[in-house]
Amino acid sequence: MKNINIDGKGGVAAAPSYATTPAGSYYYHWMRDAGLVMRSLQETSSSLSDYETILKSYANWVLNVQSETDPNGVDIRVEPKFNLPDGSPYTGGWCRPQNDGPGLQSTALIMFANTMLSHNESSYVSTYLWTGSNSNKHGGAIKYDLDYIVNNYASNGCDLWEEFWSTDLFWNRITMKKALLLGASFASNMGDSASATTYSNIAKTIDSTLYKNHWTGTAVIEATGRPYDGAVIVGFNTGYDSSDNLFYPTSYEVAKTVQAYNTMFCNEYPINNYDTNNKVPGVMYGRYEGDVYAGGNPWILSTGALANVFYRGAIYAKQHGLPDSNTLNVWADVFGVSASSINANTFVAAGDSVMQRIRYHVAGANFHLSEQLDKNSGYELSADDLTWSYAEVLNAVKSRDTYYQ
Repeated sequence: MKNINIDGKGGVAAAPSYATTPAGSYYYHWMRDAGLVMRSLQETSSSLSDYETILKSYANWVLNVQSETDPNGVDIRVEPKFNLPDGSPYTGGWCRPQNDGPGLQSTALIMFANTMLSHNESSYVSTYLWTGSNSNKHGGAIKYDLDYIVNNYASNGCDLWEEFWSTDLFWNRITMKKALLLGASFASNMGDSASATTYSNIAKTIDSTLYKNHWTGTAVIEATGRPYDGAVIVGFNTGYDSSDNLFYPTSYEVAKTVQAYNTMFCNEYPINNYDTNNKVPGVMYGRYEGDVYAGGNPWILSTGALANVFYRGAIYAKQHGLPDSNTLNVWADVFGVSASSINANTFVAAGDSVMQRIRYHVAGANFHLSEQLDKNSGYELSADDLTWSYAEVLNAVKSRDTYYQ
């Protein structure tokens, strides 16, 4: 919470200090991180009163940024990071544009708008988030972002980790689709059937590429040239929508992906094998195969996202039953158990094992969550108190709680 709503102006600090990391200071507002954190804040809170003031400040931040002219020659809606606390665009060299921002930002604001509507706050929504006129705040903070996706979902952009370029990143596509599906329902509720139809149609177009372009038969990949990538794991959670059920948590595709990624990340990080040999349960994931940033290490956010995949699998199995025998055989290999012994609780146990491995390595820091864990020693390193790390771990905890409700 200390990293959120900086000076009451709605910005989210990626990390709270100016301490030097391999990429410099993290005391900036990244559009991606902030959108994910604002979504997590809503989904893990118990009531609107817990976050209403913060989300209103965040909405003001978004509107302020959307009104700016980008000095870096890109659309302001895909500028990756901004100065705190004022929200001016960062003007240094950076990997831009980053096209995932509008979808993640609008998703958080749609969730907020729906909650506000359910509390009879339609005047707030129509004043700031969906104005009904493109001449008034570009149609509102939500509409302006969604309209960017409609026109630019296939444009070239920088990846989640700000290193790799592609027009067809799994992370971008699945989170854009999620935003558009939510947006279609929201637009319909706001009486804008034309926008609802447009968003729904573009979501279907994106959906048609996700399976064909990213499922190899062995695993779901991020992109050609960047196959095994932790962004896919985060995307399974962030971009999943029950309306089409693509890559549902217990599916064959998710099982095969986890199976492949387990092998890859255990080969990448000696600490994974060291922990296993010392009977520390779980496994830790990082960014991607061959990562060299800060030496290439496990990331807490990627590992927390894996735990969430398992907890969501438990919820899905509880609600819909277990998958077919072929898929169960893959999960059996992932879990190291017999297929016949698998039930919903097996997925919970897998999530718990991942969370226990995180706990083992952060307990000595009084449970502060950094960006990375050293691949050899397991000690925390790089940015301290990475806001996104907390969000992913809290998301996993929330899913676990949901299973037991």
